[in-house]
Amino acid sequence: MYKFANPYFFFLIFPLIYLFFFRNKKGKGIKLPSIKMLKNKKTSKKHLISKFFIFVSLILLVLALARPQKMNENSEIKRSGIDIIVALDLSKSMLAKDFKPNRLEKAKEILKTFVEKRNGDRLGLVVFGGDAYTKVPLTFDHDVIKSMLSKITTDDITSNNETAIGMGLGIGINRMKKSNSKSKIIILLTDGENNSGIMSPEASVKLAKELKIKIYTVGIGAREIEIPTFFGSRKIANNQLDEPLLEYIAKETKGEYFRASDKEEFEKIFEKIDTLEKSDIDSKSFYQVIDLFSLFLKLSMIFLIIGLILQYLIFIVIP
Repeated sequence: MYKFANPYFFFLIFPLIYLFFFRNKKGKGIKLPSIKMLKNKKTSKKHLISKFFIFVSLILLVLALARPQKMNENSEIKRSGIDIIVALDLSKSMLAKDFKPNRLEKAKEILKTFVEKRNGDRLGLVVFGGDAYTKVPLTFDHDVIKSMLSKITTDDITSNNETAIGMGLGIGINRMKKSNSKSKIIILLTDGENNSGIMSPEASVKLAKELKIKIYTVGIGAREIEIPTFFGSRKIANNQLDEPLLEYIAKETKGEYFRASDKEEFEKIFEKIDTLEKSDIDSKSFYQVIDLFSLFLKLSMIFLIIGLILQYLIFIVIP
């Protein structure tokens, strides 16, 4: 559609119409001894052509000042969905190869599939290690989420030898503060225990409960891991994961804890989210605005030049 950014300039059109069509011109003419020579001459209207071009030039100039703009219709879309923040652990332990090719790559793969299925949901991405930050704020643009998931590595967190679960949750909760969705979810994916950060998991849980945010926790890692020995390798229980903490976080926020020891268990959390209550979220679509004033300005100059040439060089009028 089209609109004018400065429509008040249209008021200039009325003085221009008066100036060209209604103003009585009074001026001194050339005195002639007799007008008989003029009586039988046909009155020429050619000089009006130049005035027409000048008048159109000024109208185009007014249009340029009003700043015409071309834009697509700005529409408000109702979407049925929930707000979901994924808090992903990027500590170096996520490079363990009990998943192929490693824990992080498997998590990214499953998350991409999850994102593709969540039509109508706003999704966001938080990453954490020893500290945490927002990688992608809540958005309906799922392509941005998938693109960012493809690029992230453990090097995106400088303190990647530690795990700040409380901080990861805290950043995600902060992103939910202004959410109007009835269902607000954080999915926490980690393979370790909280050993860093200025915010404790308990403090994050308290804040999540106040904001009615459900937290689904996913503990990543095989139940048994292989360790090298002098005679080859042997399997031992994987005790690196703080399951009691993850269970506590989920229970206190009315979420659920999942142990992702294989791909099938990993996918259960997404099936659970599909059963949650849906809510309507308003999403505005923004479109590119193209200014057209330069076109009208150029046309105005062209008409003005033509009008002046006709008036002062071709159709010269003797007063």
